[in-house]
Amino acid sequence: MKPKIFAVLGADRVGKSTFIENSFHTIKQFNSKVEKLHFSGPKPSHNNPIDQYVFPLNDLMRGSSPEYVLCDRGFSEVCFYERFRRNIIISEEWAVAAESYFKAVSSEINVLLINRDWEWSQPKHVEEVDQLFPEASNYFKRTQMLVREKEHVSYYEYMPKYLKNISTLPYQIIQPKLGESVLDYILV
Repeated sequence: MKPKIFAVLGADRVGKSTFIENSFHTIKQFNSKVEKLHFSGPKPSHNNPIDQYVFPLNDLMRGSSPEYVLCDRGFSEVCFYERFRRNIIISEEWAVAAESYFKAVSSEINVLLINRDWEWSQPKHVEEVDQLFPEASNYFKRTQMLVREKEHVSYYEYMPKYLKNISTLPYQIIQPKLGESVLDYILV
């Protein structure tokens, strides 16, 4: 049996992980076969930009047979983050290849893009910078925030265009409220 896969996209600190947790616990109430995946970037063992998505999914599928898989981040983000964080241009064909793979191993796949403006996310970034660099100067913290703001704005300039013009998957752009889950957006 192939699982239903939900990929939750969004810039850093917009509530993806919280939304995934809410979704996991909501689905878990009526179905014990739900799993989570968190994609956090390429590893030294990866041979191409999409191994970071394919390898964890394959490992999960070998170890269990979930009915639902909740993905924290997703394949279409590979092009954005490689370009923005590592200054490496990745063909969008790689993202489409990852989408095709996930589509082939699922009974249904849905992409939810959490859309939040910078003002919503900024306090969460300030908190994280303070935690990561408690002894840092105000200058250092300010530059960290400028970089994060630029990434946030660039992400939302790129991702909706990718989803509309290139992606092969169904998607929704959402602004979830506290406590909502994928079930509030997708009928399962």
